[in-house]
This record gives sequence, C-alpha cells and structure tokens, in this order.
Amino acid sequence: MQEPVLNFYDDAGFEQAIDQLGLSGGHRILRKITFPHPSQVNILKHSGMADYAIHRGIYLDTETTGLSHAEDEVIQLCLLPFLYAVDATTNYALIIGVYPPYVGFQEPTRLLTQEIIDLTGITMAMLVGQTLDVPKIESLLDKTDLVIAHNAAFDRPFTHGISGKFSEKKWACSMSNIPWKDQGFESLKLIHLAADLGFYFEPHQADKDCLAGLAILAQVGDAGESYFQQLIRAAAEDSVTLRAQFAPFELKDVLKQRGYLWKDGSDGIAKGWETVVPLSDADGERAWLSETIYHGAEKWYERREDALTRFTRAS
Repeated sequence: MQEPVLNFYDDAGFEQAIDQLGLSGGHRILRKITFPHPSQVNILKHSGMADYAIHRGIYLDTETTGLSHAEDEVIQLCLLPFLYAVDATTNYALIIGVYPPYVGFQEPTRLLTQEIIDLTGITMAMLVGQTLDVPKIESLLDKTDLVIAHNAAFDRPFTHGISGKFSEKKWACSMSNIPWKDQGFESLKLIHLAADLGFYFEPHQADKDCLAGLAILAQVGDAGESYFQQLIRAAAEDSVTLRAQFAPFELKDVLKQRGYLWKDGSDGIAKGWETVVPLSDADGERAWLSETIYHGAEKWYERREDALTRFTRAS
C-alpha cells in the first residue's frame, strides 16, 4: 500500500536543478519548510485505509518572558491543528491534513528583557493591548484528541494558566517521546533536527516552530517508520519518572551520560537527577540505579504517568 504524503516543501520549477545537485556528490539540499499544498489528503482514495479512524491533533508552541513557570508569562501562543489517521488493527498512524494556525499575543505584566526580545523577535510594541483569544483556543481544544509540543515539560505547565482545558488533554512531546539520539541525531533542537532531515526554517517564531515540528514528525526514518508513528506509540504507553535523589556527587557524570537531567527541587520533590522511561523499560532502569548509583539500596523517587498526566509538573 502506498500511503498518502503531505509535502512540507515546494520544489516547483527547480526540480531539474535539485536533481543535478543531488547527483554531484558535493552538495546537500536544504528545503525551506512551507505549509503543505494540498493541505489534506483523502485517505478514502487509498486502498486498505477505509478502516482508519480520523483524529484531530494540535502542535503547540509558546514564547514566554522566561523559563520559570512560577514567575514568567506566555507572550505568544500558536496552535497548529492537524488531522491524523490511525489503523484500528495495527495502531499505525500518519498525518493526513494541516489547517491554518491560531497565533495570539499576550501583553505581559512587566517589560520584556533584551534577551527575550533578541531571542524571539517579539517587542513590547507588538504586545501592548494584546490578549489571547481564550474562547477560540478552547474551541480548538474541544475538537482535539492530542496536543504535541517540542519540550512539552516546558510548554504544558504554562498553558494551564491560559485555560483549564489544556489539563484535560492527552499530551506528547516531539523531543522526549522519540529516541532521536538512538537514531543518529546529535541535537534535539528543532532547527538541528530539521537540518539533519534536509530542511530549514526561521526558529523562535511560534507558528514557524509548530510547522517545522509537524514537518519533522511526518518524515520517515531509516527503519521505514515515520517519527510521528514513533511518537504516537510512545505517548500511548505509560511512563515512569525516576529521580535519583541523594546520589553520590562523584557519579553525577555517570548519570548525565545516561541522559539524566538535573532537577533543583523547585517542584516540591527533593532535588536530584531525573529521567523518564517507558513502563516496559522501568525495571531495567531501576536495576541500573540500584547497582550503579546506590549499590543495592533504593533511594530514588518515582512516579507513573500517562498521556493525560505527563509534563504537568511546573519547575
């Protein structure tokens, strides 16, 4: 079966030049990510897809006044609605449609720092008098089965202050729910993932970040499986968060090398090195902690989560 494809680039008029460069062996093509045309494919025209269930998703991005969920505020929000289809038998999933995004601005209660202005390109002049359209946002959420963000642990807690409906949705993370490094990617930043896959875009603009994130997910990896399929599978499985509290200082590099991230305890849980693993891998990770870090003891904190509860804890 040949699956329908959405192209997030436009080669029109340059096909021959691109082919020639590709044959040279000395050049690499980077395509600018663009809104797909057509923006939706009719899966009913594709044999074997009549039983696929259609779902609605949102790819989300925020721009904020800083990194603290307790002190900083959202100044820009983008919701990029999309359609995806799931095979009821195999749970195979693919993106089949993209709709125009909602992009809103919000005036903060204090002036932006120059660092944020330089990073996002957003100025106070762009924000004065601006408010997010909460009824519009909630209308989109009412139709949505899944919310995706790149670093959902950062974005999700900020959205809960916009509308309580964000807390009622299943969430997935295009950064942490996909084993990028296991597949040869050195950086998890959107702009680097895009470049590795042959694309480029203008980062730190919420709508462009969302479109880039969705375009990346739609690509197919070396194993013949799309990154969106990998994300859907990971999001459906419960996960276990393990925080190595009171770990010996001299073993911090061992934890970092294994992918653990430092948590400072501002979330109300004792500080330590933290990782999130699928439920199916949790026993192996516990055994590694016990043997390598604690020498037989069990001093870590853990919690089990699913797509409804993951990424909710503010830092």
